[in-house]
Amino acid sequence: MTNKENSLDVTGSNNSNQQSDLPSVAELFEDMEVIGPGQMLSQAREKLGFTQEDIADKLNFRLLLVKNIEADIIDSSLPETFNRGYLCGYAKLVGISNEDILNSYETLSIAKIQCAELQSFSRGTQKEAQNSLLTWVSYLIVAILIGSTIMWWLQDSRNININANKPVSPAEVVPAERAKTVTLSESISNDLIQESSGVEVLQPKEGSSTDDLTLVDNNTDELISEVEQTTEPTPTVAKAIFTFSGDCWVSIYDATGERIAYGVKKTGYVMTVTGEAPFKVDIGRPALTSIEFNGEVIDMSKFDKDNIAKFTLPISVE
Repeated sequence: MTNKENSLDVTGSNNSNQQSDLPSVAELFEDMEVIGPGQMLSQAREKLGFTQEDIADKLNFRLLLVKNIEADIIDSSLPETFNRGYLCGYAKLVGISNEDILNSYETLSIAKIQCAELQSFSRGTQKEAQNSLLTWVSYLIVAILIGSTIMWWLQDSRNININANKPVSPAEVVPAERAKTVTLSESISNDLIQESSGVEVLQPKEGSSTDDLTLVDNNTDELISEVEQTTEPTPTVAKAIFTFSGDCWVSIYDATGERIAYGVKKTGYVMTVTGEAPFKVDIGRPALTSIEFNGEVIDMSKFDKDNIAKFTLPISVE
């Protein structure tokens, strides 16, 4: 008997160990339909013919609370005891046992937790897939860049080798031909000069220097004089120095129409202007201005000191 009892005790202990190894709550799968406490209470209420307003009046609940309970919307900010108390009070009113309603409540809570975990796992898997795709795309881009660099290097090396082995074309060896072309062009120019001016240009003979070249034409002096006459005269550059003994307004243009001075000049200011003569000058207070034009002092006493003086340099009163 003792052995039997011991064997029974061992068996019982093994069973208890096996039961302890089992999970406390069965796993919920996505295809399992979970009936929440709100659905149970709503169906029981409808069988009794009660409305949500009737339940709110009998339990002294807010109507929104009754609607949230039947929609399985549990306020997580409230203590768990309050939520369970609401469910038990509603279940007692419609004839459902507290054990059934609380089991349904716990099952719904577990389902929500597992659903959240599945969603989190799904998002993590999707993110890993995106990261993996981005990594492969990055590898592909790097491989393309490396391949393009290698191809460019090979092509450049091939072009260098081709150019190095390429024979020199006759067109590239042109020093002698170019010299002949220059000599021919010079002879043509000399012929044109002879035809247009009657001047005979003698080319130096072999062994002679350029000093032996002579012009054999009696009209050479006349040709040179005609060339000098047709040459345009260079513009005359003039210099004028203005000294102001008082604040004066001044405006000066040169012969090209360019304004070379403008504005109010302060007392004691000395202004030097240069340009192509003649200068067109306007001065607001001529009595306070002294002018030296190309080293010649201009007499300003002839101008009315109270009026604007307008003249040109060299002096010419308008």
